[in-house]
Amino acid sequence: MAGSFADARRGTLVIVALQLAVTALAALAAGMLAGWQAGYSALLGGAINAVASLYLAMTLFAGGLGTAPVRWFVRFLVGEAMKFVITVVLFILAIVVLKAAFLPLILAYIATYVAYWIGLVRISFRRAA
Repeated sequence: MAGSFADARRGTLVIVALQLAVTALAALAAGMLAGWQAGYSALLGGAINAVASLYLAMTLFAGGLGTAPVRWFVRFLVGEAMKFVITVVLFILAIVVLKAAFLPLILAYIATYVAYWIGLVRISFRRAA
């Protein structure tokens, strides 16, 4: 069982790393295609999802394996709710305060969201095999 927990933690961090890689690629592509403002905005958009995902991962695995299932489930629910709050707050910050361009911001966010699901599917298929 401990191996499964460690694998889940490692897989979650791999997903966050994948999101960061997609963020860097999106920022580079947007910057080369549309200028530094687009690259900056794409960097912010990808970072929003990566930060929120990292928060959820750290929340879920903070209690370790010895935690009762009910407590783990509560951490999951609270973590998901806070992930949503973090995402909304960071979007507001990026758009209102940092004046990010919306299109590259949202496209990079979507790209990291797709990366999140691709990572989950890859991990699921690896376990099933």
